[in-house]
Amino acid sequence: MEQLRRLDLGKDKKNQSLKTRKVKKTIKGLAPFVVIIVVLTSLAIFLTTLSGSNSYVSYIFSGTGLKSTDNRVNVLLLGIAGGLHDGANLTDTIMVASYNLKTNQLFLFSIPRDLWLPSLKSKANAVYEIGSSQNNGLGLSKTVMGNILGIPVHYALRVDFRGFVKALDVIDGIDVLVEKSFDDYQYPIQGKEGDLCGFEEKEIDFDQDQAKKLNIEPGKRKVLIAPDGNIATDSAEEDKGIKYFSCRYEHISFDGGKTHMSGEIALAFVRSRHGTNGEGSDFARSKRQQKVLEAVRNKILSLKTLANPQRIGDLVKTFGKSIDTDIAVKDALEFYKLSGKLDKAYNFVIDDSLKKGLPDGRTSLLIRPRSADYGGAYVLVSQDDDFSIIHGYVRKILTGEVKLDEATAAARPR
Repeated sequence: MEQLRRLDLGKDKKNQSLKTRKVKKTIKGLAPFVVIIVVLTSLAIFLTTLSGSNSYVSYIFSGTGLKSTDNRVNVLLLGIAGGLHDGANLTDTIMVASYNLKTNQLFLFSIPRDLWLPSLKSKANAVYEIGSSQNNGLGLSKTVMGNILGIPVHYALRVDFRGFVKALDVIDGIDVLVEKSFDDYQYPIQGKEGDLCGFEEKEIDFDQDQAKKLNIEPGKRKVLIAPDGNIATDSAEEDKGIKYFSCRYEHISFDGGKTHMSGEIALAFVRSRHGTNGEGSDFARSKRQQKVLEAVRNKILSLKTLANPQRIGDLVKTFGKSIDTDIAVKDALEFYKLSGKLDKAYNFVIDDSLKKGLPDGRTSLLIRPRSADYGGAYVLVSQDDDFSIIHGYVRKILTGEVKLDEATAAARPR
């Protein structure tokens, strides 16, 4: 593996001056995304964001003018798949990072992509896409996710996974502790999303008898014809779709223990949704995304990225249009400074696991309703449409009323 390049302090003052100017110039272009790599996640979102997005707070405490509320800077982190296929702007990763400017503690709250939002009549993963159709993807996402947690969101950063993969390769990958081994036999292959796998799509006018045999409504409709000539009317169902369209998926696996991950491997790790051994839930995936976030943060800081002009330049080129953020350059640099002060980070998943101290005898923040009540879709719902239970729980975590070790333990998938 290529060794980290270092500035040559033996050069003369002229060369050092040129190099310094190059670093400053590169940082200006880098700042919007250098604030944080969270994944995910993805997924995966650049740590510089965590270090640089406080307007009012920084002004009060360090004179830099970063936005904050109650000594906290809150940043929304979104990860999308990207590309041109359907659903490219759906967010696979939704996190809110809350940084305490007084204690230098970071709290990461993962919001499940399948959380149902009554006001929008959609899942949480569609908010950015809905907002983008109105040229307000980040703005709507900040408002909605802030309302879910009951805290104001000051900044937002969206990264697509293509940029995430390339960025991790620029820093020579990351080391992640995989807690337990798992396999995923339904991991989607990029570019194969619309592959018919040998089927042919046709429009057929079904009469009453034909429709009755196939258990469908009579009339014209598009159907898929299998290679053997049979009509695959149930191919839209996920379990049947996997059977029919096996060419769209591949088998991936991870062994427990410390693992060095390239960009592609890390992407698979944070995006896997059908893992065995208890790793098939969105909550398990959120925990993996947070692990990658922490690993990226550690790698970025250990590499002293800002002291390496070449690596910074590579990161700038890598991301290009892969990010969408409302973080200004000056704020991004302040975020990076904050990252160096970070003392401890705590991870929480808003889920349906058992929780203590909830009002009215409730035992979880979210519940799973009958899918039939939501058009057959798998969703999670809050036990209150206004998310007041979640608000109270998040507030108790941030104020210390709920012990952090209890909260993090409750957040682990059962």
